[in-house]
Amino acid sequence: MVKVVQRLLVFACFLLSLSLKAEPEQAPNYKVATEADDVVTRVLFDAVAEHFGVSIQYVNYSSFDAILDSVANGESDFAANITYTSERALKFSYSRPTNIEYTYLYGLNDATLGEASVVGVPKDTIYAELIQQNYPELLQVPYQGHEEAVALLRSGQVDGVVDAINQLKPMLLEGFDAKLLNDQISIKPVSIVSQKGSHLDELSTFANFIHDESVQKHLREQVALYQFELRQTALRESIKRLPIDLEQPLTIKFESIFPYVVYKEDGSIEGMTADVVMKSCKILALNCVVISKPDESWESMYAQFIQGEFDLLAPLTISRERRAFSYFPQPHYQPTSVMVKRLGYKPNVYSHVSQLISERIGVVKDDFFDQMLTQMLPLKELKRFDSQQATLDALLAREIDYIAMDTAMLNHFLRLSELIPIEQDDAIGEFYESELSIGLTTNQRGEILAPYFSRAISMLDLEKIVAQYDLRPDWRTALEYEVRLATQTQAVFVFVLVFAVGVSLYLYRQSNTDNLTGLRNRRSLQLKYRQGVPKDLAVLYLDINHFKQINDTFGHRAGDKVLQLLSLKIHRVWAGRSYRIGGDEFILLGYPTEVQLSRAVEELSSLDVKDEQSDGLNVVTISVGVSAKRERSVSLEQALHLADEDMYSSKQASRNCNEANPCMV
Repeated sequence: MVKVVQRLLVFACFLLSLSLKAEPEQAPNYKVATEADDVVTRVLFDAVAEHFGVSIQYVNYSSFDAILDSVANGESDFAANITYTSERALKFSYSRPTNIEYTYLYGLNDATLGEASVVGVPKDTIYAELIQQNYPELLQVPYQGHEEAVALLRSGQVDGVVDAINQLKPMLLEGFDAKLLNDQISIKPVSIVSQKGSHLDELSTFANFIHDESVQKHLREQVALYQFELRQTALRESIKRLPIDLEQPLTIKFESIFPYVVYKEDGSIEGMTADVVMKSCKILALNCVVISKPDESWESMYAQFIQGEFDLLAPLTISRERRAFSYFPQPHYQPTSVMVKRLGYKPNVYSHVSQLISERIGVVKDDFFDQMLTQMLPLKELKRFDSQQATLDALLAREIDYIAMDTAMLNHFLRLSELIPIEQDDAIGEFYESELSIGLTTNQRGEILAPYFSRAISMLDLEKIVAQYDLRPDWRTALEYEVRLATQTQAVFVFVLVFAVGVSLYLYRQSNTDNLTGLRNRRSLQLKYRQGVPKDLAVLYLDINHFKQINDTFGHRAGDKVLQLLSLKIHRVWAGRSYRIGGDEFILLGYPTEVQLSRAVEELSSLDVKDEQSDGLNVVTISVGVSAKRERSVSLEQALHLADEDMYSSKQASRNCNEANPCMV
């Protein structure tokens, strides 16, 4: 029984040890002090928690001072978005800077620090010092907490209050605007802090991770999304309180004009202005309905809008005359205007639009250029058309000489076809910069909605929208392409030139070289000495004895072998120039000494031609004629004749050899 109990106890201990081993190691838990709407702190530490597998507990505090106190006394482990000061460094350990602190000017309108006179700043923050450095003329009013800031704004005691991103949500919901200040004052980057001397390894590790480009990108995107969603929520809440029926459709007509409005075959609409309008409608949660048709003329839409038959017309250029029948939100694009003509038409004749009094000018009826050119050329009769395409067709058909358009439209037409024969009149240049907006009809609804459209448009990434459709020429890329093309062309030219020179040299060498022996040929000899032979130039005339007999007896391969062996021996023996001028005839020219000449004649008079394939052919004799010293310069023919005579004397001696003592064995 005792043994059974012992075994049960051992088994129980074994199970207990297994359960203890099975328990996972508990992840470190950290408390992070923050304020309720501090999105930056949460984005950073959420990323830290996911990457390192740690547990993060956020502890909300009512003020910035309370956050610092909680870390200083150990209630919290970390706090983010803390600017370094020497005073704080006595209480806290700092990581290296991790991010910028998003800072805003909150106010009743979208003002800037340069336009303000009095601003509120939160107590015990770095903002007072920064504003004093960058805007010393501003009067500062300190405040503590959100309620005091709102009270200062409501009472009009300040033009705006400066605070961090954690105040963005409550301020927007209070109906205030927010202007980002990071590009107006030099705000120092911020860090993560811990109690002095604690969590030093974590500070370094977390900061290194946060510096990774993926984390920085994630932070930027999340902050941008947070700002956008807060502004959108605030606008929608505000617009609900307006004295208008939000269920009633907001009727819209778009003029089909690239790059502002493009009607697609599937019924959708895109373009710079179309995107701005529809995105603004979405932000404001308005029931926007497009009622225009792709082929509807500008003239008819414009007339209907003036009569108030629909709510919104776009695009519409802002002008003093149009403010009488339209409310304009803020502009979304500032196009520059140019005069366009046929390619090569009257270059450098005019320098200003007012000088075009004798030219035929086309405009779209009732559009902005119609009104502007009518003012600039008051006595000029303009040619009016229903659309921009119609004016372009008339220009190409030579029915008119000039049309006005903005640079975005001109670039569009040029991109459609690089061969279209139109160009900007560079002598006139860009003569006007307009403000492109949308028009809301002049009734109560239009008056109320116009400022809301302005606030919605200010939330859009206009730079990105414009860049998507205003595809201006990329001169830098074009220049780089031209440089690359020029470099490639030069490289090809150099290659072709080198190849041509190489081919020429090869052909020249081939035409002046004997292919069998590698010596120069008769043509080369004649070219070299066509002006004559100097009197001191030695000329040797070599002729292989009984060469025909060699070919007949041993074959042409043996004869070719003899010629090649002789050319090799000439290279060894003779330091001057050497030529093969015929079947078995060689000419040597040079300035040897008497000893060198005698040695060369002796060496070249016989040739050892032992060949296993030509049994019986051992030694070949060569007749050598010499013309070494002459009284004067002579022609090549005369020099060769003198050497030839001497060579025949040598050959005659060779023929006197008898059969008992043959010259060729």
